[in-house]
Amino acid sequence: MKRLILFLVYLVILILSHYSASAQNNVIKGLVIDERNKPVRDVGIYSVDSTFLTLTNGDGQFTLTKSQPGDTIYTRHLSFTSATYIIDSLDLNKRIVLKVKFDEKSLPEVEIYGSAPHVAYNNKVVSVMDFEINEKGIYLLARRRRNNSLLHLNFACDTLTELKVSPDYYNIYKDVYGEMQLVSDVDVWQIGHKIIRDHVFEMELMYRTPTSRFVNIFKNIACATDSLLIGGRYVFFGQEIYYYYFNIGGDQQAHELHHCVNEENRDLMINLLNPRFGTFYRSAGFLDPKPTYDPVFAYDNKVYLFSFDDDKTLVYNNLGEIVAEYPLTFHKYRHWRGDMRVIKKWDKKVIMDWATGKFYTTFTDGGVTTIKRINLETGTAENVYTISGFAFVENLRIYNGKAYFLYKNDNTRNNRLFEVAIE
Repeated sequence: MKRLILFLVYLVILILSHYSASAQNNVIKGLVIDERNKPVRDVGIYSVDSTFLTLTNGDGQFTLTKSQPGDTIYTRHLSFTSATYIIDSLDLNKRIVLKVKFDEKSLPEVEIYGSAPHVAYNNKVVSVMDFEINEKGIYLLARRRRNNSLLHLNFACDTLTELKVSPDYYNIYKDVYGEMQLVSDVDVWQIGHKIIRDHVFEMELMYRTPTSRFVNIFKNIACATDSLLIGGRYVFFGQEIYYYYFNIGGDQQAHELHHCVNEENRDLMINLLNPRFGTFYRSAGFLDPKPTYDPVFAYDNKVYLFSFDDDKTLVYNNLGEIVAEYPLTFHKYRHWRGDMRVIKKWDKKVIMDWATGKFYTTFTDGGVTTIKRINLETGTAENVYTISGFAFVENLRIYNGKAYFLYKNDNTRNNRLFEVAIE
């Protein structure tokens, strides 16, 4: 009996080894690049019968495990033309390269509103590292060949003032009060202004704080009104959020505002942490929790909490009391099985226009970003602009009905600041 069991185990191992070796022999690796030889991510790879095979990763790479010599594959992406390739037997031992070109034609299913995006800050010798916007204008951190600069622009993107800064500073952080901070790994400087000759602003770095202390102060602060300071704290591997508030100038006690729970992922985490299976899942790399996304904003002395896990938007007054509650549905669709599921193309992002108080969200399909305006009362979202021809935009901001973003669009490979009217 023992010999029979050992024989069966040995037979299973041989079979698995055979299939593993066969699968390994049929592995085909590839790379998708554009006309500038830049890797293109999120490109769909399909077979000749339109069967989806895989998607390129952030480095433009893909792997095929079931394709054979003689098979035809092709690419599909909203911003690029399709590239076709016939797999050869030699491709089993090398990496194939598919080159795609920008498609300037407007697709019938993509609606384009308003004008086309254009370069806002037109200086080709600098690369924009980061930017932020408030009522004083646009703050831009630019990298030059010999030094970095912090620029203050007006809304016509004319330079009002410029400061040379160390290359160690890589980020502009806008705090809950709309004030700008220049950030490095060592310290943080508040960006201030002094008034000269009425309404002419000169920028200066005012207050220095060690980065570690700055992070400890602001890491849990979500937003603020005239009388409330809203804080947030993730618990249970980021699957729950406690929002609380302090009365500015009042008691020093923390009062609970709302408790958000991602029930589905929380239950999954509990199962994965079970002593019987937890060690296996952690070692296998399955324990990779992503924090739940239920953002909160303050505008006009009201607090807006988008509780996606509860499918509703809550509005609080300046005392921390709920004054309105609306449905929240734009992020889900009804599956054919009857249950509601999150739309995969939704970017899990809510953007507030600090000038108008309107809220927007984004959906990305094949690298193309569509901006939608959120209707608070109905919980739905309607298209306002599709950024066609600009795949994978970065640092998207919206201010006073205009969208601003970073994009590399020339041979210099420098980030340029673009703007487009969306309202």
